[in-house]
Amino acid sequence: MSQPLLTVRNLRTAFATARGLVQAVDDVSFDLMPGRTLAIVGESGSGKSVLSRSIMGLLPRNAEASGQVCLHGRNLRALPERELRKVRGRDIAMVLQDPMTSLTPTMTIGKQIIETLVKHRGLSKSAARERALALLASVGMPQPAVRIDNYPHQLSGGMRQRVAIAIALSCEPSLIIADEPTTALDVTVQSEILDLLKRQVRERHMSMILITHDMGIVAGRADDVAVMYAGRIVEQASVRALFHQTRVPYTAALLASIPRMDGARVPLETIPGRPPDMVNRPTGCSFQPRCRHARPDCALKAPPLDDQGGHRAACWYPLPNSALQEAL
Repeated sequence: MSQPLLTVRNLRTAFATARGLVQAVDDVSFDLMPGRTLAIVGESGSGKSVLSRSIMGLLPRNAEASGQVCLHGRNLRALPERELRKVRGRDIAMVLQDPMTSLTPTMTIGKQIIETLVKHRGLSKSAARERALALLASVGMPQPAVRIDNYPHQLSGGMRQRVAIAIALSCEPSLIIADEPTTALDVTVQSEILDLLKRQVRERHMSMILITHDMGIVAGRADDVAVMYAGRIVEQASVRALFHQTRVPYTAALLASIPRMDGARVPLETIPGRPPDMVNRPTGCSFQPRCRHARPDCALKAPPLDDQGGHRAACWYPLPNSALQEAL
């Protein structure tokens, strides 16, 4: 069996604020195997984006981080910033939510791709331009020879996201982190971008972490799913196991909020209450104040993330294997 491409162990990230310490990522551990796509799912504020930035080492000064992030067995958290900059873009790349803010507005898109290739691959500017044209064509950019000299504001949102993907792919990294890459796009373009990412990852034999709040885009686009709540992974399994053998009520509630496509008029479920205050986290299970299956002892101690045959779940009273409908 091959070794994990990415190993995350006991990763914690907290932010010092005027109100106190915000524990945004709390003891997260997982493995990502080569060639696989892991979807990280959860509500806004669950810690997904902070987790991705913790992996990349892109944290603000008020952040306190601990734990291990190993890529190809190399602990990235132990590297000095100079060495880490060489890893970003070359070995691990990121596609952010809004390309209008992630792209430099005063540089043409071609120059931004060329700059990455010159720095990380040592190509000449002429060779880098040819490579940039090929990358733009591979991500479906219309008229790449014309668009390469455009500025970001001259492109549509979908085109800008294709540029961001081309930059991420430029150095052929082993791992791509796509942090809600379709948030600012309309539904039709969202599907095109997600299918593009899936195709590129498969063709280039890369691994991907796909961060999203929408369980509906996970099926067919990921191999494994990790569900986050209040900075912790509360359930992790293959896509098939998670959808068909849901064990945690929070995951069941997320699945119940997906609109049905069979035409049935079924009201969408909502999760009552609000996500917890991360400064004053509730005792016990963080989801218990909102969980309709909670029992008094759920508030006493946080459940461990137990592993049963590769299906990890953190719940004192996990749902039966066929309990998705019963959980609604």
